Amino acid sequence: MLFSILALLLGSVIVLLVSRDAQRARRVPALSADEPVQSPPTVSIVIPARNEASNIARCLEGALSQRYTSYDVVVVDDGSTDATPHILREYAGCFADRLRVIAGRPLPEGWVGKCNACLHGAHHARGEWLLFLDADTAPQPGLLGALLSFAERGRFDLVSVFPFNELCTWSERLVLPVFYQFAFTAFPLQKNLSIEAPANNVIANGQCLLVKATAYWSVGGHAAVKDKVLEDIEFAQAVRRAGYRVGLATAFDHLRVRMYHNLGEVVQGLGKHAAAGRRASGWRAFWAVLRMSLTLLGPWLLMVAGLLHAAAQPAELYVWLAPIAAGLAVFALLWFWSARYRRWYDLPGWMALLAPLGWLIYLAIVVRGTLQVAFGRGVTWKERVYP
Repeated sequence: MLFSILALLLGSVIVLLVSRDAQRARRVPALSADEPVQSPPTVSIVIPARNEASNIARCLEGALSQRYTSYDVVVVDDGSTDATPHILREYAGCFADRLRVIAGRPLPEGWVGKCNACLHGAHHARGEWLLFLDADTAPQPGLLGALLSFAERGRFDLVSVFPFNELCTWSERLVLPVFYQFAFTAFPLQKNLSIEAPANNVIANGQCLLVKATAYWSVGGHAAVKDKVLEDIEFAQAVRRAGYRVGLATAFDHLRVRMYHNLGEVVQGLGKHAAAGRRASGWRAFWAVLRMSLTLLGPWLLMVAGLLHAAAQPAELYVWLAPIAAGLAVFALLWFWSARYRRWYDLPGWMALLAPLGWLIYLAIVVRGTLQVAFGRGVTWKERVYP
């Protein structure tokens, strides 16, 4: 009897947690179609690029095709050794009026490569606003206008968005959705969405980060986070601590991104995030792991335990409380994740069945990345090792 009551309570807790996750996701605003901006400010799009031959052309096509008129593009070639410099020269020759390609500066000791490239690009920017874009993004023509409209309506000084993620291989489809949900669990979105949010609640996405130049330089630019692998979150928190307003939205119709292309890149990239994220989020990471494990694995374990318990005493009606509770928890889990897969990733809803497997794989990546740092091997990204 006690097991059945505990199972009913646990199932109810899981349903409640999943329902809260769904409620949080619905609260995130979305960028609307770009609207006229009063007194349109000038914008400089800054793109750091290091060995991005497979991505940079698509990124530049989108960046140079914006409907917003008052902008220029600055690309920092951060010591690329592939075909990136050749591609950049071709685009610079065709778009000399709007595109400037500059060579990256040497990486100072103690700096992360992206932070160094972003700051170098910002020094060459002329805009009243700076839009930092990763080279693996694909901006749609209305991105700039939509970002500035959103910033103007909310009177934000920094705006970051979540793009539509293109997940093509099975490793991407299995792991990346649970990774993003883990980030949202560690940094609850409803707390971040308040314009008065405490700095340690703020989250941002460095793939697309729009910031007023005055706010950027007042905190020291990327020099403020020069040694941070998760520079986006740390930078947004520094801006918020300085008293500026930070906004967040989804941009599924305005920005696409393909972060990784195979299992090796997924393991390396998310291992980097895990090692750095543990420091950035502190106890939040531990709580997020517990909560995600409970909601993703708990319903299935509860179902197995409940059925075994019921099979041992099939004549007692109360023993069926555990399977019923587990069934409700499984239903809530599949309902949430199937909606997430369809809306956020354009994947079939049945993939919700694979979310627990994706979570186990992600936990293995986290352990691997943590051990690498613990044993002094650091994390590797773009052929650079960070301790």
